[in-house]
Amino acid sequence: MGSLIHYMLASYTRSYRYFAPIAFMLISVVFIYSYRPNPIMDSYAVTAAFLFVGSAWLGLNFLNHDQGRQTMLLIVHSGKAIRYYAAQYLTVTLLSILFSLFAVLYPIAFGMFDKPITLSQFVLGYLGHAALSLLGISISVFFQFGFMENQGRAAGLLLIVIVISLAGQSIVQDDLAYLRMIPYVLPPVSVMIDMLIHADERSRAMLFMTLTYTFIYSFILLAVYLWTACRKDAATMIRKVG
Repeated sequence: MGSLIHYMLASYTRSYRYFAPIAFMLISVVFIYSYRPNPIMDSYAVTAAFLFVGSAWLGLNFLNHDQGRQTMLLIVHSGKAIRYYAAQYLTVTLLSILFSLFAVLYPIAFGMFDKPITLSQFVLGYLGHAALSLLGISISVFFQFGFMENQGRAAGLLLIVIVISLAGQSIVQDDLAYLRMIPYVLPPVSVMIDMLIHADERSRAMLFMTLTYTFIYSFILLAVYLWTACRKDAATMIRKVG
């Protein structure tokens, strides 16, 4: 698994396709903190939202960078298809986790907040960024070339999902109980952002449940992706063998 991840990272960096999504994430964070002072959790909510968008872009960009030309060869060398797809996911997740750390540490290192940050705010901020990064990647895997050959359409659909996810709570204006569940059924980006903004008013149990729900949502998407990708891969091999 380690050698697979190392190979995928080397292959991706040689393609130079990483520049746009990574530049977007770095510039977004620096731009948000271009003025001081900034409120801690409100600022973290904004950078977490940008990181969600950047991670979805990075995931799609990473998974498409060789357009499946080496897929079969790497699956054979890795021994199992699930090992190959899991390595893909872990590689892009490692990149996003690093950017999550950057987004949380940058304002602290340069003194951009209006007051000293507490340990609980730091931990909550980092977990919020990591959760939304993971969610962005977990969504993007279903729009890669192997799933949708028309990449123009795939990029448009991914953008729609991103916008709806960000606006989840604001598009539900009715007080009907069943409508309040919509932001939780959609990728829970708006729920996480709302939690970060109102972290001081929420109980620890509520913060824990929101974080846990977002991570579980991502892991379910990952499980569906691995199951679907392995079945697609097996079907392709069977078709080629005849």
